[in-house]
Amino acid sequence: QKCEHCRRMGATIPCRAAGCPRLYHFPCAAAAGCFQSMKTLRLLCPQHAAEAVQTEDARCSVCDGPGDLRDLVFCTSCGQHYHGACLDIALTPRKRSGWQCPECKVCQTCRQPGEDSMMLVCEACDKGYHTFCMEPAIEGLPTDSWKCKNCRVCSDCGRRPAGLDPGCQWDRSYSVCEGCQQRRATEDAHGAPAHAPQPDPPAQMLASPDRSEPPDVPVPPPQLEPAGGDEKLQPGGDPEEAPPGDGGSPPGEPAPAEVPPNELPLDKPPPDELPPDVQPPEEPP
Repeated sequence: QKCEHCRRMGATIPCRAAGCPRLYHFPCAAAAGCFQSMKTLRLLCPQHAAEAVQTEDARCSVCDGPGDLRDLVFCTSCGQHYHGACLDIALTPRKRSGWQCPECKVCQTCRQPGEDSMMLVCEACDKGYHTFCMEPAIEGLPTDSWKCKNCRVCSDCGRRPAGLDPGCQWDRSYSVCEGCQQRRATEDAHGAPAHAPQPDPPAQMLASPDRSEPPDVPVPPPQLEPAGGDEKLQPGGDPEEAPPGDGGSPPGEPAPAEVPPNELPLDKPPPDELPPDVQPPEEPP
């Protein structure tokens, strides 16, 4: 017969609901969330688990109530039921399969109970391991979450402990192997200098308009100054300070100081009203 959970052959435990054709392997029944009664040796599939309310052992050993029957987990050692919420456990198919309650939990290596202070519990399958039974042995309990060797899978390379060195260290809550973690650290070290200068170009782009704005106003006069040849008059700021005997200069240089205001063309304002940097280029040669 085909198992309803794993879809493989060899299923022998049927659902006891009337007319239900579903069959399961024993570990698959627990993983699928079926209700199993140790006293009556009956199994109800998740679709018919509500019928277990009438049974005697459909009660949580913590709250002593049926509650949500779909949240009940079955201890494969003593047959007691527990709500996952009462134990603060998020039930998954991996945790349900072969689950043992806190009173029945044994080390998966030595198969012995006790030494609870030195018992590591895997966060993925909720199975226990003594720290001194590990290979290599662990000195103390880790402060963060821990995963057993059967549940560790590297999120980067997809390898398991069987394909790695026995002394391989794991990082990021036992989700990244030692080799991939070193590769990440190398990439981060090489990537840090490349990422650091990135904020600078936007800052320069924002600063460049500010630097270009002041030259935008005086730029046209300096472009016209070489055409008029009055670079020597601009620093002085006063055309009267030019040497009087400088007769070799172009005829346009003394014009601003020698021509009376009343003889200027009508379409031009008096020289004192013209900006000093604009007046020389507009005079005719």
